[in-house]
Amino acid sequence: DSPLVLAKYWGLKGLFSCEFDDLKQKWILQNFPDTKRLFSDIKTLKRNEVFNIVTQSKESVPSANIFITGFVCKSVSTENNERKTYKNCIDDATGETGETFSGMMSYVRKHCPMVVIAENVKGITQRIDGEDPVILQVADTMKRAGYHFAWRLLNTSDFGIPQSRDRCWMVGLRKERFSQEDVDEIFDMIELMKTKGMSLKKYFEHFKVGQAGMPENRRLNPRQRKVMKAGLKKVANRRRPRDQVIVDVAKSEQRCPTQLNRTPCLVANSMMYWENQERFLSAQEALALQGIFCQDFPAERSFLAKHRRVCHDLTGNAFSMSVCSAVLTAVLLKLAEV
Repeated sequence: DSPLVLAKYWGLKGLFSCEFDDLKQKWILQNFPDTKRLFSDIKTLKRNEVFNIVTQSKESVPSANIFITGFVCKSVSTENNERKTYKNCIDDATGETGETFSGMMSYVRKHCPMVVIAENVKGITQRIDGEDPVILQVADTMKRAGYHFAWRLLNTSDFGIPQSRDRCWMVGLRKERFSQEDVDEIFDMIELMKTKGMSLKKYFEHFKVGQAGMPENRRLNPRQRKVMKAGLKKVANRRRPRDQVIVDVAKSEQRCPTQLNRTPCLVANSMMYWENQERFLSAQEALALQGIFCQDFPAERSFLAKHRRVCHDLTGNAFSMSVCSAVLTAVLLKLAEV
């Protein structure tokens, strides 16, 4: 839903959204009450008519000039123990990643948007069981559909938010209007937008981020203490006296994702523990680490009070607002040249 916020600021018209989870549908509708079309599944966009949750009736899917989308990361995620099963998931349209990408491409082929922007996890760019990365299948599919295509790994921490979150951002431009050089120049512009962000402590202070949605159990259990100990050991040689240490204690002792002055990558089941303050991060703080603030999302406070776990899940699956903003800004600057 970060594209909906950005569309408002840029004066763009949002045509539709897709979301299959009931509570997340409510999040969209309560935060964006002017939403005209909300479809439940990206895989249904290939149909002539799709059920619109807003009007409770079937409607044709409109054609967009800029199509901003994601597709499920589960099949290609390095956290998936069955990842090697899906090394051809894009070509074969298998697994949740392949199935949702197929749904995305059915819309692209039918409506031929001028621009396609997509995002997925870093794992899509990494080899699977010795085979080429899945991103090459994505690139080939986009090119055969009539697009010049490029991708880059972009980290949220390079765009003003203290979260180490590497994501693969993809851009496709219609071949009849643009060149491959145009796509590459978009990512050149994005590089120029990178900025050194604030530390976690300063970020929360600057944006006056509250602590709504704290976990019920606020103490580390024995397993979490072991993960915390492993995380502290990982950064011991490079930690300075004032450094803040944040560990995702939901993970194993072997993995123990740990960062200094920023959080590790937030995923749906993360439990970030802030060693210096001897506490977990709240759901409100987690949302802020994706650039999601109450000023732009009026229903946030209600969700923090009633649906804390949903807020954490939203955080783990959302686009980082600042990165999405950089990508969309670069795309719009390129469109202004045409």
